[in-house]
Amino acid sequence: MKKYKNLIIVGNGFDRWQNLPTSYENFRLYYQEHIISAAEALGCSFYTVTDKTGKEQKLTAVELIYGDILNPEKLEDEFFWNLEARMDRMNDQAINLHFGRSEEGRKALKKAVSEATLLLRKLFCDWVGTIEIEEKNSGFVFGDDCFVINFNYTDTLEKRFGVKARNDFHIHGSASDLNSIVVGHASHPEKPFSELIEHRFIRSEDPKKGLPRLEGLYAVEAALYETDKHVVDRMDDLCVVFMENGVHMEDIENIYVLGHSFAPADSEYFEFLHAVTWCNCNYEALSPVGHMDMELFGAMLNGNDEALMAGIILNLQYAERHSNRLNPEQEDWFAYLDEGCDDKMPYDEKLSRLAVEQRFWMEQAERTQNKLEKLAEKYGKKVPANCHSILGYMEYVDGGYMERKHSANWHISCFSSEDRKRIKRVTRDLHIKNVKCYQTIDACIGKFAVEGSGNIENPS
Repeated sequence: MKKYKNLIIVGNGFDRWQNLPTSYENFRLYYQEHIISAAEALGCSFYTVTDKTGKEQKLTAVELIYGDILNPEKLEDEFFWNLEARMDRMNDQAINLHFGRSEEGRKALKKAVSEATLLLRKLFCDWVGTIEIEEKNSGFVFGDDCFVINFNYTDTLEKRFGVKARNDFHIHGSASDLNSIVVGHASHPEKPFSELIEHRFIRSEDPKKGLPRLEGLYAVEAALYETDKHVVDRMDDLCVVFMENGVHMEDIENIYVLGHSFAPADSEYFEFLHAVTWCNCNYEALSPVGHMDMELFGAMLNGNDEALMAGIILNLQYAERHSNRLNPEQEDWFAYLDEGCDDKMPYDEKLSRLAVEQRFWMEQAERTQNKLEKLAEKYGKKVPANCHSILGYMEYVDGGYMERKHSANWHISCFSSEDRKRIKRVTRDLHIKNVKCYQTIDACIGKFAVEGSGNIENPS
């Protein structure tokens, strides 16, 4: 198979460069036009509120849960312009306070949270389905030595840039299969603790003995988990596609990033791609097992109740303080949970974050292992005991690779001077080197211009 030498990474700015209506402003307009009819079609609840001018507004659970639930109104434009960054900003304390501690209130809370996530995803997927791509010659062709990591949902690359479908991997799903679409944040990839909803924690006739507020907290944590991109799962899927298509990391010479904002929700992707295209990469260290604290894992695996309980408490403390991290000035409405508790653990955010991360890597290691076992069935080679990485298994199946001589070069298009400053800062923070920025996408991909098209390379 011909070697892939180039990775092409495209973001939303790429489709907008092609004059396609794919901006989040386009989604905002679609949302405003269709939110009421979509809610009616799905049988969702409506909430009537009075705005600052005294006019009544008909709102859905989306405005209630993703907005200011204590002063509900239509979502501001910024919510849509920064959709992914805003999808993890559910104010769990305010939501719990609004619905109250009664059983009826908790049921209403769970229903509202469920409807909010359902409606937002439904409208986003429906909007993606309306985007039509006209087939035409763009003046550029990405050949068979190029593999595309596509952050968009469209087939622009196939219709305008000569890319074969097998070389165009939609890492967040495709408009051709709306069920595959992934949209969300990247800050809650671990499942909420089941202990939050176990009988001994929250089910009690006496509110002073039970912790009914934790049921509402669990509902919000579950929604945050469901709306997370689960970036590591997406990267595992990408590595499986690499393996199936013969994309070897040591062969990649150039990485072209076109129209991508390098937003925080996607930073892990770039950190990973930089690591696996750098000299002396250790695939095993990048695996979920490579991120695990094996001493802590061993203690929990061997039934160390003290270590397990400490982990549970740290995770609960971290979950309780989600709203406080969004707004440190906000009063802690969950403080009552610690009242009368003599043996409570002092809160340490750094330690709590570490406990959450370790629990996530344990969960992720199991999911990655399941993918490895499926690959072992396909390729007829057992997964070695010391292999926990899909790229590592790929190397094992192929009998080893040639050592990389030079790290890959990065070519990045920048939309504006502010865009350039942010991208340079992000790439520096991610330790991405060998970077060249370009004023336009045309300039960034000048080497792929079709002769006679008038497109030229002009690095800045």
